Amino acid sequence: MRITKQRAAENRKRVVKEAARLFRERGFDGVGVGELMAAAGLTHGGFYNHFESKDELEGAACRAVFEMSVAKMAAIANIADEAAREAAFGEYRARYVSPEGRDATAASCPMVAFAGDMSRQNEAVREAYASGLGAYLDAFAKASGKPRDEAMRIFASLVGALTLARSVAKTDAELSDEILRVMGSE
Repeated sequence: MRITKQRAAENRKRVVKEAARLFRERGFDGVGVGELMAAAGLTHGGFYNHFESKDELEGAACRAVFEMSVAKMAAIANIADEAAREAAFGEYRARYVSPEGRDATAASCPMVAFAGDMSRQNEAVREAYASGLGAYLDAFAKASGKPRDEAMRIFASLVGALTLARSVAKTDAELSDEILRVMGSE
């Protein structure tokens, strides 16, 4: 039985969504095609109806995660009232370095989730990541109201803090909480 083009597009979107979640949870190499397709509620055999390779799916998933993240930051950046934008940006920073952000199974931030994997990924994934990072930093600078170089320093410290807090959360909870507390008070 053939499926409609609309249904095929919906299936592809579902696969990309599940792949993005699983890749953020376990890394690109930590998930196989069969598991990805099962998570999307589809058969392993249907994978090649949507993608030429797992590499192609990895690139699509990376782009999808960045599109969501950039859209959220752009929404803050586009708040016209300066006081409201500053308040929204402050809330973002507090959420970013929160215990909930640290403890989420899949890091919502693609930089935290994917940065360590990038040197081992194919060119398409690295390009999707670099493009997404550049777009995110543009939106972050606008949302923060800071020059790009200063905004980059701020963002790098947030990413570093969340990464470090996540790395020791299960073995040294006090240190992890301290990292979040220090960064959340800045």
